[in-house]
Amino acid sequence: MKRRKLKKVKIKPYEKSSQGVKFLANALEFRDSLQDKLDGKAGQAGRDFALALHKIASTYRHSRRSIGLALLSITVIASSILIIFDRFTVYEYAYNGKVLGYVREQDEVTDVLKIAGEKLTENSHSSLDIEFVANQNVTFNLVDANNKSLDDADTAVNKLVYMTDIETEGYGIYEGGELLTIVKSQEDADELIDKALAELSVPDSGMALVSSEFDNPMEAKPLNVLLTSVMDNSRALKQIVEGGKMEVYHIVEEGESLESLMDDFSVEAEDVYDENNSELATDIATGDKVCLHMSTEPVSVTMVEKGRLREEVEFKTVKKETDEYYKGDTVVEQEGRNGVQIFEGSITKRSGEIIDRDEVRTEVVTPVRDKIILVGTAERPKSAPTGTYAMPIHDRFSYSSPFGSRWGRLHAGVDMACPTGTPIYASDGGTVIRSSAYSGYGYCVEIDHGNGRVTRYAHCSKLIVNVGEKVYQGQLIALVGNTGNSYGSHLHFEIIINGTPTDPAPKIGL
Repeated sequence: MKRRKLKKVKIKPYEKSSQGVKFLANALEFRDSLQDKLDGKAGQAGRDFALALHKIASTYRHSRRSIGLALLSITVIASSILIIFDRFTVYEYAYNGKVLGYVREQDEVTDVLKIAGEKLTENSHSSLDIEFVANQNVTFNLVDANNKSLDDADTAVNKLVYMTDIETEGYGIYEGGELLTIVKSQEDADELIDKALAELSVPDSGMALVSSEFDNPMEAKPLNVLLTSVMDNSRALKQIVEGGKMEVYHIVEEGESLESLMDDFSVEAEDVYDENNSELATDIATGDKVCLHMSTEPVSVTMVEKGRLREEVEFKTVKKETDEYYKGDTVVEQEGRNGVQIFEGSITKRSGEIIDRDEVRTEVVTPVRDKIILVGTAERPKSAPTGTYAMPIHDRFSYSSPFGSRWGRLHAGVDMACPTGTPIYASDGGTVIRSSAYSGYGYCVEIDHGNGRVTRYAHCSKLIVNVGEKVYQGQLIALVGNTGNSYGSHLHFEIIINGTPTDPAPKIGL
């Protein structure tokens, strides 16, 4: 090996000593020794590598026929296995673990996933963008092809589009830990919370909003539910602002329990139903579909507004006792009328109701007028009308003829057949206005009960009361007979209201 010539180095005067020369000589000698050893090792490695190549080539020349036959056999066997495997296996495709069908090749499904997601998004009532992703929510598994009906691409699209158990991640909006509604995303939830506050914080005309805030903290958290349980933003806003009832479907996940569902969805055990929404789900397991019944109240907002407010002042109803009327009687002495006033200052409202007023001044535009009702306190005399009708016969009788048309003309009362001498009682209290024979009625009693009401008792055998006499309900007034145009002993009883006969039967319980 040719050694390189050393470059001459100029040594400073203070280095020109015997010790410095000796050190430099030793260093050069060590370098030359190391280089010789390395050169020897490299040469030996080259010779060993060349010998190994020669042995490998010699061995291959003697066995290459055997190796070729072996490789050919392996290729044939592998090809046969692949052909058989391909012929007797198919791909099972599933959405979130739910098997939908079988296809020969995976691309019959993967190529149409985007189309299926777009169609399902279009058909859905929610605002979610539905996406099917291969090997995520849509998975494949090789299975035995025996007795499997294969789907084409169109069938796979339809099966995906018309699924009912599509689970998605929505965002639940909570007020103070209570679930109000479920929407598409965190962004939608934040937007709806702001909209709800704005909608519930509109000041009255003439007033300006000073401040407004929810009474309870509002937040949004992710929830896995079926697609049909995700509300569009307009329905969700109405649910937040007005409250209401809703049903949410959820597929039980690993680790979930009835208690955790009650906590996540703000329901009680009696609100958790089975997948058919028919019976309570008392025992749940992973993969079960449940229906959760929820009822929510409108969110509570406290707001302060300031300015000039024209407001209506409702009248009050005042009752005054008086002995001018009988007990139980009431008379309106004065009708009520609402007033109008201009309020200036600030008011605080909670859920729309005024809870505090800071008044600067109030100007009355129209005075309020209360409604006044007089309440009678005087004892009612026994003869005073009650407004009801009692049965005029207390003994046994036969209901012989009803009210209505008879023999070509109106039969203006009811007939009660009973023996002559049977007592007749006043149907209500009042004043006797007739007690005498009266044309075809024979001996007859008439009583005026006020307000245009009169009762008539005809065909009597004996009259017991006189005209002008005050009688009370149930007082004996006459006896049954067969006088006038009568064809047997009976009482003919009439009720006349404002001069017109009316059927007594329903009024006296016939």
